[in-house]
Amino acid sequence: NLFIKQSKQAIASMAKKRKQEPEPEEEEEAVSSEEEQQQQEDSDDENISTEEEDEVAEPAIIPAPVIRSSITSDGRYHNKQRLLLLSSRGVTARYRHLLEDLRTLIPHSKKESKLDVGKNYSNGSAGGGYGAAVNEIAEVRGCHTALFLECRKKGQDGYLWLGRTSHANSAYKEDDSGNISKKQLMIAGGPSVKFHITNIHTMDELKLTGNCMKGSRPVLSFDKAFDTLDHLKIVKHLMVDVFGTPRGHPKSKPFVDRVMGFYYADGKIWVRNYQIMEEAATTAKEAHAQKKLTGQTQATSLIEIGPRFVLNPIRIFRGSFGGQTLWQNDEFVNPNAIRALEKKKKGEEYVRRKGAERQRKRRKEAIVVPEDPLAHVF
Repeated sequence: NLFIKQSKQAIASMAKKRKQEPEPEEEEEAVSSEEEQQQQEDSDDENISTEEEDEVAEPAIIPAPVIRSSITSDGRYHNKQRLLLLSSRGVTARYRHLLEDLRTLIPHSKKESKLDVGKNYSNGSAGGGYGAAVNEIAEVRGCHTALFLECRKKGQDGYLWLGRTSHANSAYKEDDSGNISKKQLMIAGGPSVKFHITNIHTMDELKLTGNCMKGSRPVLSFDKAFDTLDHLKIVKHLMVDVFGTPRGHPKSKPFVDRVMGFYYADGKIWVRNYQIMEEAATTAKEAHAQKKLTGQTQATSLIEIGPRFVLNPIRIFRGSFGGQTLWQNDEFVNPNAIRALEKKKKGEEYVRRKGAERQRKRRKEAIVVPEDPLAHVF
């Protein structure tokens, strides 16, 4: 009997649910009827007289499109720029310490051992020598830019290369069948710049009081000349890619505490690295004076950290480590020519000194003292 009662109750509850199901359909029919009425009203509104059409209608409110600006970034790692940092075989201790300082300042760099290739090395259309080797290594390591320090004459001359590799100018395309292949936009890559680096001072050598957090993102400060001269505009873009740490990089810190300055003077680029130091006033009187002077209670100053060096631009190439010349520095003099002139000057001094010695010897031989008649008297 209990089983029968429970079954009857279940059947009754199911019947009630079935009776309640048509209610949404009635709501839908009501909504459809309201839409039909709205359409009829719209059609009636279209048949308005000409006098009513002359009246000014209120403009419809259109929502503005959502634009994501670079200032309000989400802080994620979108700009996945990677830098290949390496040098040639035969660098001196000063250049080696400079590369180590740059590795600490550039967290998105990839370390590579010293490169030792011959001039006969070639890689298809990418050229030969160091350029082909650097492009091949960058493609293997997935690097978009390269900083290559080349030393010649047993470390006497240092040349710094900055440029975008052929890997940076490649993209991936999808066929109709869904296959993904690599598309080369520019086989030679580029552009690239060749500098003559001088006046190098590393962090350990300067012994300055400044210090910064390892992996912090820098503020890149460029001189006004980088926005006026055409060849410096290309150099500026390359330096932003090389020295600018991408936001959200895993090895970078989410704050800024240093400034890298690039200044153009005497046809050369002077590179400096500073720490941003904020000092609070110790007393209320100093805080009041500081606020009256600058409008802030804290005093902000720059302390040089290092490294510092000077870059003399030689040539800008269209490709990566070679190709068509876009700009050439006519005022640049090869260090070999300078050393040759110095040696020639020293050689001329030696020739003049030896000539003077020979003339002095001839004068002594030419002097004839007359015989004194009284020399044998005493």
